[in-house]
Formats: sequence, C-alpha cells, structure tokens
Amino acid sequence: MHLPTFLTLLPFLAFSTAKPHPFVTRQTTTTSATIYAYGTNISGLPLVYGLSDGLAYIADTSSFPSTLSAITWDITTDTSTAWNATTSNSTSVGSFFITPGSSLGAVGFTSANTTSAVTTTGFSLFGEQVVFVNGSTYESQFWASSTDTDGVWALYWNSDGIEEGSSVPVVLKTIGPSGTTSS
Repeated sequence: MHLPTFLTLLPFLAFSTAKPHPFVTRQTTTTSATIYAYGTNISGLPLVYGLSDGLAYIADTSSFPSTLSAITWDITTDTSTAWNATTSNSTSVGSFFITPGSSLGAVGFTSANTTSAVTTTGFSLFGEQVVFVNGSTYESQFWASSTDTDGVWALYWNSDGIEEGSSVPVVLKTIGPSGTTSS
C-alpha cells in the first residue's frame, strides 16, 4: 500500500542528495595573493612591480630598491579575465601581461591591451603553479634574467624555452617559502 508512494518519491530523494561531479571546475577568485618565483638562486622570492617601467621583477621585498614596489594580486581561474595587481598603498598597477610567441619578451602590467603583441588573459593556476592556457595546452615559460641590481631579476616570457645570456627558467607559484600560502 505504501510502495506506490515510495516509488513516486524515490527520484526526488535521489536528486536531493546529488553532488557535483568532482572533475567540475569551479571558477574562483583569490584576492590579496602574492606570487613567488622559484628557480636557480631564486628560492621563493615574490614578484614585484617596476615603478618606472611597469614591468615585473623578482626581488626580496626586505631589501629591494625604491624603484620597485611590493604588489598583491587578484587571481581568477576564469582564463578570460585579466589578473590585476595592486601596490601596498592600494594603487592599481593594471593587468598582468606576457608576449606569446616572443623568444624573450618582458612581462609586466598594463592598464589596457595597448598592443596586439601582448595578452592580458589566459592565466590560470595548475595546483599552486601559474600557467598560461593556450588552447588545451598549459604553458609555463617564465624566465628570469639578472639585472644590474644585486638580488633583482627581470621576469620574461620565453616561448622558445631556449636559454639566452644569464636567463634561467622559473616557476611561479602562489605558495611561499616554507609552505606558507599567499592569501
């Protein structure tokens, strides 16, 4: 007598306990994050902003020159949205950019996509690692090159992956040294 009622309710009970598939990607945004670089002689140093040229550098924030500024990031997993950075005094420095197809193109920040040669979208995280999503390929071709200032490296995008001069490959992550997270 209760069996027909139970069978009628069974589909509703099944849907009420349904969970999203574990492989479903959820778009999230992390604010006030720090991005750290790791490579030869670069052990978890943060990315910083060049005040005079708008470019990205790697430096120890406790001893870098006054021409650089510490920054925090707004990171989204939506690759169609630009990653923006802000200085410690809350000044926006613009959107992070790379130059895809460049053998050693400077990486920096722009308030607008001023040239067709640079791109401000396509960035994502693969775990804690910063990657550029090019179609179905995740690329991480970030390189660092020493500057005239000791302990400061310029950040480049090297699509060829070929060493040039004193440049070294670096991995960018949102996890700092000693396992500290950036936000």
